[in-house]
Amino acid sequence: MVSSVGTVSTDANGNQYRVVLSDDFSAGYNFSKWGSVYHGGTYGNGAFWWNANDVKVTSGEMQVSATRHANGSWSAGGFNSKAANITIKYGTVEFDARVEKAQGTQAAILMWPKSDVWPRDGEIDILETPKGGSMHTVHWAGANGQDTYSAKLSGIDSSQTHHYKMTWLPNLLTITVDGKVVGSWTNPDVIPDTAMGFGAMSYVANNGEAWLGGGPNSSTPGKVTTHIDNVVMSQWTGTTSGGSTGGNTGGSTGGPTTPAPGTPVITTIGTGSDTLVLKISEDAYKGHAQYTISVDGKQIGTTLTAGASHAAGQDDIITVKGNWGAGSHKVTVNFLNDAYGGSASLDRNLHVDGITFNGAALSKGTADLGRNGPVDFGFTKAAPPVPATGLVKTIGAGSDSIVMKVSQDAYNGNAQYVVSVDGKQIGGTQTASASHAAKASDVITVKGDWGAGNHTLTVKFINDAAGSGGDRNLYIDDLTYKGATFAKDSHAFKYGGPDDFRFSEASGGFGATYLGTSARDSFGIDRGEGHVVIDGFTSGMDKLAFRGFSQSGLHTALKTENGVSGLLVSFDGVSDNVFLAHATKLAAGDMLFA
Repeated sequence: MVSSVGTVSTDANGNQYRVVLSDDFSAGYNFSKWGSVYHGGTYGNGAFWWNANDVKVTSGEMQVSATRHANGSWSAGGFNSKAANITIKYGTVEFDARVEKAQGTQAAILMWPKSDVWPRDGEIDILETPKGGSMHTVHWAGANGQDTYSAKLSGIDSSQTHHYKMTWLPNLLTITVDGKVVGSWTNPDVIPDTAMGFGAMSYVANNGEAWLGGGPNSSTPGKVTTHIDNVVMSQWTGTTSGGSTGGNTGGSTGGPTTPAPGTPVITTIGTGSDTLVLKISEDAYKGHAQYTISVDGKQIGTTLTAGASHAAGQDDIITVKGNWGAGSHKVTVNFLNDAYGGSASLDRNLHVDGITFNGAALSKGTADLGRNGPVDFGFTKAAPPVPATGLVKTIGAGSDSIVMKVSQDAYNGNAQYVVSVDGKQIGGTQTASASHAAKASDVITVKGDWGAGNHTLTVKFINDAAGSGGDRNLYIDDLTYKGATFAKDSHAFKYGGPDDFRFSEASGGFGATYLGTSARDSFGIDRGEGHVVIDGFTSGMDKLAFRGFSQSGLHTALKTENGVSGLLVSFDGVSDNVFLAHATKLAAGDMLFA
């Protein structure tokens, strides 16, 4: 039996939690807790579609499956408590889970933002199982709004039943398996800070997804299931007197609160885009050690009180935020209240156990303060990198052109790759030049003569490498064909192997962005894509998945473009629009909005 909704508990650090969702699945699928399951529409990788029949409660547990159908297609299940409007912003989730292993499938048991705005509002993957392993991941939006993540591989055998727990606080996120910490994050910039729901989904890979080991094959069973039980989700409600909240985001903190003996403090002071993280501990005697932190002579926050025991190997985590220009700087820790009772066991001291600046450790970032006074630590902020010059090159010959923008993370040499269209290699081995970190791209024009119909561009990363000093990766930053953006126009190759990108040449030379097929197609339309042309859209079968548009502003009108009649879909106050060539109607059920 799991905890009842409304139950309040307090952890060792004084953090209080109130249960908002509890389910041992003994009463079947409860729509008031989970809402409707995912159903309809093809997933973005094209390998599976959502099917409500892949989620069920049986044998007293939630089962989420991936299923192969008689026609060879795959469906998968998914659910999330946000569909029942049950979410938390900070708190805990714990559950028991077992994930069946199979080639080309994985599970994701996760927290997903209530807003559905991703990656801006983040994602917490409590458990993912790529290639049958166990991975624990946090996603956030990087500098350019792109998906950025930090993943921890735990080595847990996820095919066996384990107890998983996530503890999510403003400045501390931890994931434990059977009580053992397998992932921990303390940087508030990467920890989500918006309401999220708990759920799970099955996932089927396509053949180009190397990080998942490619798609299913003959060894893959016709049904692969994730088993979940005993779910408890609790909202963090603050801390009791003397406890540590896991940090306040911004402003001056730490002075007024006195932690209990041996209770590490996790807090943030200051504001800005730069981050210093100090690990602090103490030898307590007749009270806690107190200190201040300054950068370049300017104090940040108020007086801080240490809580972590140096003898026990603990550390306070103090995050200092600021905006510091390029060049040399100095962070100062000033010990304020030394005390001594005549022996080593009666001596109040302060210890600086390590410092990082923007993720990099300071070479001289430790000190033992046995008496009152300051100690300085130098750090340097590098000047913004000058964007690297990208390579401009043409390969192949013909009247048709694909323009690729390519970049890399170099490590012990540059990334190399080969390019093929419809299985035929074009040019020789290509070597990347532009730095992905510097936001530069090589511009590679691929020439050929491709007839009407659907085609496949394949890029194969052939020299992946990684080590203690770095990781060599390849990136496709953008793809266009005859000036039209590919439906899938980017990919990060973190491992060696191929990935496919599909494009179409419309019959009669009509310049369509996307060309429909005889199957059920789902066309993703993101705000900012401009004028999108779709040829072969079938009302009642295909879907338009709009992201970033308001349904209330939609208008449709019959139009003609380049001598072809069709339906123009537009929105109030938005320059983007969609022309459905040869189409005359669009039903409400043909559209999805997110």
